[in-house]
Amino acid sequence: MSDFKHPIRVVSNRTGLSPHVIRAWERRYRAIVPQRTGTNRRLYSDDEIHRLQLLRRATLAGHGIGHIAGLSDRDLEALVAEDQTRVPAAYDSKGARSGRESARKVLEDCVDAVSALDAKRLEDVLSSALVRFSRPVVVEEIVLPLMNHIGENWQQGLLKIVHEHVASAVVRNILGNLVAAYGAGPSGPCMVVATPAGQVHEFGALAVAAMAGSMGWRIVYAGPSLPAEEIAAAVETCRAQAIALSIIHPGDDARVGQEIERLRRLVGKGVTILVGGRAAQNYMEAIAGTGAVLIADLSALRSRLESMERSRTPR
Repeated sequence: MSDFKHPIRVVSNRTGLSPHVIRAWERRYRAIVPQRTGTNRRLYSDDEIHRLQLLRRATLAGHGIGHIAGLSDRDLEALVAEDQTRVPAAYDSKGARSGRESARKVLEDCVDAVSALDAKRLEDVLSSALVRFSRPVVVEEIVLPLMNHIGENWQQGLLKIVHEHVASAVVRNILGNLVAAYGAGPSGPCMVVATPAGQVHEFGALAVAAMAGSMGWRIVYAGPSLPAEEIAAAVETCRAQAIALSIIHPGDDARVGQEIERLRRLVGKGVTILVGGRAAQNYMEAIAGTGAVLIADLSALRSRLESMERSRTPR
C-alpha cells in the first residue's frame, strides 16, 4: 500500500461509512488514530482505510463496534473470514457463497419466506444479506421493497395481518442490531424516530432508524402510533435535534395532520421534523405549514442528513 494520505471524504466513499461515524469510532472507541494537518484536518493511510473496511464488515455481520474496535487488523481479518463461512446453510444451498446473486434474488427469497410464515428462513436470508451486501443495498433494495410488497398485498387481501406481524418481528430485530452496531455514542446527534398516532405500520420507521443510525445519529426509536405529546417528551429528554416520522397507511386520516401541527407547537422551531413514507404527500398542508421537511425516499433522507451534518460540523 502507498504512503499517500487521504481526506475523510475519500475514506467515506471507499468504506461506505459516513464521516460522522468515522469520527465517532475514532473519538469514542479509538478504532483508528489518523494523522492531522496543521489546520487539524484528518488524513488517513491506505492501512487505516483497510482497517475501517474490516470494521464495517464486522459490524454489518452483527458485532458491536465497542467489542471489536481494539482488535488487531489480523484478528479482524480472521473474524470477517469466519463470519463469511458461517452463512446459514439454508441460504448456502441456493448458492449464496458464489457471490453472483443479486439483491433482487434475495428479495424474492424474503417474499417466499414471509408467504410461508417462515420466520427462521426470513432471518437467515436477511442475516446472510448483511454479510454479503452493503447496508444501503440491504435497506434500500431488500428491506424496503419487502415492506412495500407486504403492505400492498395486505391492502389487496393477498396477505393477512399475521404475515406482516411475522415479518415485522424479524425485520425489527435485524434493523435494531444494525442500528446498535453503528451506535454513535452519547456524543452523536440525537434523532427520535416514530410514527404519529393512527399510523400502526412501523417498517418505514425502522428503515429510517437503520439509515440514520448508520450515519452516526444516536437513535431513539419510539415505535408506532405515538401521540405528539409522547414524541415531544422523548425529544426533550434526549435533547434531540431531529424527529423522523413515517406515514404509510392510511393516507386520509385527519388526525395525522393535526398530530404534526401539535408536535411542531410542542417542540418549537429549533427541532427539524422529517416526514416520509408512502402516504406522506397526502399531508402536505400540515408538513408545509409547520416547516417540516418532506422526504421522498431513503436516498433523499441520506442527502438531508449529510447536509445537516455539514452545517453543524466544522471541516
